[in-house]
Amino acid sequence: MQDDHNWRRRHAIQIVAQLPEKTEDALVVLELAKRLVEDFLQEPQARAPLAAPAGVLAFPASVNSR
Repeated sequence: MQDDHNWRRRHAIQIVAQLPEKTEDALVVLELAKRLVEDFLQEPQARAPLAAPAGVLAFPASVNSR
C-alpha cells in the first residue's frame, strides 16, 4: 500500500511541477485534466462537451507548434 502511495505521489509532484505559477490558473488546468481523464479514460458518460470554465480564455497555437 505504501508503494502505491509513493508511486502516485511521485506522479503528482511531476504534474504539479508543470502547472502555471498562479493558483487560479493551476486549478483550472487541473480541472480540465480531471475532465479529460473522466471523458477519455473512464467509461463513456453522457456529459456536456469539454469546455473551459467561465472566464478562461483560449490561446491560439504558436506558429512554431507545427
